[in-house]
Amino acid sequence: MHATFGLYPNTEQRFQPWSITMLTERKSQILKIIANDYISTAVPVASSVIARAKGLQVSPATIRNEMVALEEGGYIHRPHISAGGVPSDKGYRQLVDWLDVNVAIDEENASRVQAGLNESPEDIDEWANTAASIMATLLDTVAFATPLQSPSSSIKGIQLLELQEMLVMLVVVMKEAVVYRQLISTTRNVTPSELEKSRNRVNDLIAGKSLSVLQASGSGPEEELDRQVVKSAMEVVLRHETDRLKSRKLQGLSRLFRQPEFEDDSERAQMAVAAIESDHVFEQLAMIAPSGSGAVTIIGAENTDRSLQKFSVIVCDYGVGEEASGVVGILAPTRLPYERAIPVVAYTGSSLSAVVGRVYGQS
Repeated sequence: MHATFGLYPNTEQRFQPWSITMLTERKSQILKIIANDYISTAVPVASSVIARAKGLQVSPATIRNEMVALEEGGYIHRPHISAGGVPSDKGYRQLVDWLDVNVAIDEENASRVQAGLNESPEDIDEWANTAASIMATLLDTVAFATPLQSPSSSIKGIQLLELQEMLVMLVVVMKEAVVYRQLISTTRNVTPSELEKSRNRVNDLIAGKSLSVLQASGSGPEEELDRQVVKSAMEVVLRHETDRLKSRKLQGLSRLFRQPEFEDDSERAQMAVAAIESDHVFEQLAMIAPSGSGAVTIIGAENTDRSLQKFSVIVCDYGVGEEASGVVGILAPTRLPYERAIPVVAYTGSSLSAVVGRVYGQS
């Protein structure tokens, strides 16, 4: 399985605060050399380094002139007047736009993604956690996965189990294949036959219905046990919706803070922590990657949230279409090997969709 990725779907153009102008072949070549060298070394790239690049046969003076033009065009900047060139957000955007949208993940990384998911327990939340751990390891930065969420949470079915006298366990299976257990105290002993009949009646009443529909329904069940079960089930749905919005799997925080960008830059570290701790940021990221969009790359100032504007984010949706979906992604300094990172995120998202699809009977 080889996933392709959409670098910047038209639906996401609102994130791009600049227009990309056409560069000459030589300026393009020099920009690629600067970007690739800086991504590898985190050291501003001097004209002498560019002059030694294979295939570039121009004089040092010409290189310096082209670097000035790239700086004036906003593609690179210099940390100080005597330093070499560093790609700007606009420069990285141009680099990403040059990438082949049909490139596949390399076989080694694909094998590691597949092996990790295959070895993970048969649990959707654990698959998401494993996916985040794999991306963090492969790309040496923070990776995340949001849990599957249906547009309107509903119960797939319930089960009632007698634990002891006047104590029943309610087992609720949500549409997203998440299971909850809740105890119900009854006012009298209930026979196994009564439990089975109550389970059937309540399943017929609530299965497949959203919380809003259940709350808007008229009079409740006639049987007292049924009323208790329905009330407890609705509490479970409410808890499910609240927990899922705030729940996310996060891996690789220490990897992010080992990057050289954080040396003597406390503001950048504070911004990273603010983003990672924000429920709002992750809700926004989940909206960036609509179903079937592939991997979406947002670079630096393209991010609408201030806490993300010194970072690049790559996100990809996963799930089973409109039935249930989440996102996987990474947060990294803008100095990121995009050519490798984007296919990894895209492939992880598509692989996670495949294993989730098995649960939903779609693969």
